Amino acid sequence: MSVSREGDKHATRVGRRKPSTKGPLVGIKGGMSDFNDASECRLSLRLRAPEGMLSADQLMVLGDVVRRHGIGFVRIVGRSGLEVPGIACEEIQTAKALLEASGLGTASEGGAGSSLSVCSGQGRCVSYFVDAGTLAMALSGLLESEAMPMPVRVAISGCAEACSCPQTADIGFVGIVEPILVRAECLGDGACVGACKEGALIMRRGLPRRDPQRCNFCGDCVAACGFNALRPARVGYTVYVGGKAGRRPCLGAELARFVPEEDAPEVAARVIGFVSERARPRETFGAVLRRIGLDALRSYAITRPSQRTRPQEMTP
Repeated sequence: MSVSREGDKHATRVGRRKPSTKGPLVGIKGGMSDFNDASECRLSLRLRAPEGMLSADQLMVLGDVVRRHGIGFVRIVGRSGLEVPGIACEEIQTAKALLEASGLGTASEGGAGSSLSVCSGQGRCVSYFVDAGTLAMALSGLLESEAMPMPVRVAISGCAEACSCPQTADIGFVGIVEPILVRAECLGDGACVGACKEGALIMRRGLPRRDPQRCNFCGDCVAACGFNALRPARVGYTVYVGGKAGRRPCLGAELARFVPEEDAPEVAARVIGFVSERARPRETFGAVLRRIGLDALRSYAITRPSQRTRPQEMTP
């Protein structure tokens, strides 16, 4: 159950800022300042929205729960999360049941548990090439069912714009597409060259030529071609691991490229299992990877030969 006790050991680590007694304040880490009486047993309930969306009916149920059992507001937390603070301990199961009946599941247990963020994706973004929502639903179930020794933060983006910041997540998925040229269909208008933001395409003898060192597989050239001469040869995910934000930020390392959409949930499960089995007490996800090494994880998590194949240069 996604609950965190207001004033637990995670909250008291802040220590430098004392709670106010002049009414609820929003935004102080740990939630200690949300209540006038710190001795009350109060819990925060964090919600899961795997695709980042709530229906109008769900919002009505959420509002009713907040009015009846909370303290009148919902806190928007990081990575597309929602949290209902200030629920009395004896009412937490009732509030949880009402939310789950409307399809609003709860996130992982604890105040700083696992999280999943996803881009707007299919039907709401013109840049996507993979259905990030389908992967999000699969990984939501994985994060809910797996017993992990540390929080795992997953981010999914359906295209190379990476608006959900997958490179700063423990596990990040970025949708990519490899273009292929059908020369018989190409009229040499150069629209694809103009659309390429990386400068990876040039015109040579009336046909586009791609520099694989510059191409980031965003698919802009495919979308720009009005004659269907540039088409997707492969579609899949680039997988990043070990990224983090915070006071010591770092970008995740590339684990694999062109992981097929249907294989992505299994790859995530293998990565989580690999790290969980080798984690030391209080060791973070990224710390395990830095200690064990990326090569060991890659040999364990990536098994299909197609996932190891390097994208080929498109030649006219």
